[in-house]
Amino acid sequence: MLAEQIMFCNRLLLTRNDRLPFDIISAVAKAIHPLNPSVDVLAVSWGNIELSTLLAILDYNFDRVELLISELEALVGNMDTPCNNEELIWRVIRDDRPFHPQRLWDTCHRFMGMGVYRSKGFLAPRRDDLALLWNQSAGSISLALIGYWKAGVLEHTDNNLTREERSALQRHIDTASGRFGDRCCQLTIIGNATEVNDFTHALSLCLLTEEEIQWWMSGGVFPDPWPQKVTRLS
Repeated sequence: MLAEQIMFCNRLLLTRNDRLPFDIISAVAKAIHPLNPSVDVLAVSWGNIELSTLLAILDYNFDRVELLISELEALVGNMDTPCNNEELIWRVIRDDRPFHPQRLWDTCHRFMGMGVYRSKGFLAPRRDDLALLWNQSAGSISLALIGYWKAGVLEHTDNNLTREERSALQRHIDTASGRFGDRCCQLTIIGNATEVNDFTHALSLCLLTEEEIQWWMSGGVFPDPWPQKVTRLS
């Protein structure tokens, strides 16, 4: 399927350029470019693409695609598609309890195997005013600050909100179902059935216990091995 997508595209983007050395990116580009030699290959860092680059893309060449389909039709008709017995499933963790950062770190290093293809979502104590996005694809994991929990904003006295804005936020928080206002944990895991089930179970054990929640709310701080520095993208 990936080869077909490359053959029919009109611009080929290589993501994760920020995570791989230039020689690997260059080798990948040279290896796949023969599948569609008429298009440009563009390496993208952090998903950033210049608007001028997008505007410079030519209109899709349907005539070339029609010719390609006719050339491949006989070949595709004679191909024996291998049967894939792998069961692909997804699981969702929804909980108002935050993750214990150290247990989450240990679990991701021990239980997230090659069969966990995709997972997304995040919340960690000690950063309870921040809405953090957990984004995992295959072996690539990233954390991104996507905003602030409304409950966290109201806890800061220097938020420069008007009385009306504070009231609107408070009404939203009051309607939330969790114990910590709008703060919540929602994580979706996709992949091989066995590994996803094992990873989901391991993640559920990373959620704070009631005793840990009481300690945390009284000012306790958990060990946090996750990155502390923030990279700002222009």
